[in-house]
Amino acid sequence: MDRSRLEAVCRELPIFPLPRLVLMPGELLPLHVFEPRYRALVKYCQEGDGLMGIATICPGQPAEARSPAVFSEIGIGEMVACQPYPDGRSTIVLQYVGRCRMETELESSHAFRLVQGVTSVADSTGSSRAIVRLKTLVLQLGSLSADATEEARRLVELDGSDMLDSLARKLLREPDERRKYLSAAQLGLRVQMVEDKLAEFLQVASPTARA
Repeated sequence: MDRSRLEAVCRELPIFPLPRLVLMPGELLPLHVFEPRYRALVKYCQEGDGLMGIATICPGQPAEARSPAVFSEIGIGEMVACQPYPDGRSTIVLQYVGRCRMETELESSHAFRLVQGVTSVADSTGSSRAIVRLKTLVLQLGSLSADATEEARRLVELDGSDMLDSLARKLLREPDERRKYLSAAQLGLRVQMVEDKLAEFLQVASPTARA
């Protein structure tokens, strides 16, 4: 997405708080919407630019909390599909378009919450060497089995950032890991997180480790 448009959106971003969920780069996220306030959010997005933020609810919030505390890392999604139902519920699909760090929560005249956030420019310093190193590790894993070889070939044929994001979605399962990946401005940090996970898997899966 165009950076200027993303910055404009983040000045007054509607959010959909969810437990243990982080919208990751490259991800398509289906959501079933049934609460009245989020039905209002869907309508707002349909009538506007179609963008909303997915905010992760902090653990330990009371189940009945109307406005639970959320982490500052927010994935921004564009609503690319919406299936309405006769009773007012709907199923929507969000496509990741960017990220921001929440700076403050705004007063809202809507049923849903609004925040103000800032975007960050990804630092690609040393990206070529980092991506080559990561591809080498992926190919090492691919040598362990025929199925893994096919998957490794598919991954290394992707653009470097697409490969990195694809691996992150597969390997980083815990919300804290995903938020850390989402907030990392430096490509080297994101590569390191994925490399560490791949190295753990390689250590466990290699024939030498099983011997």
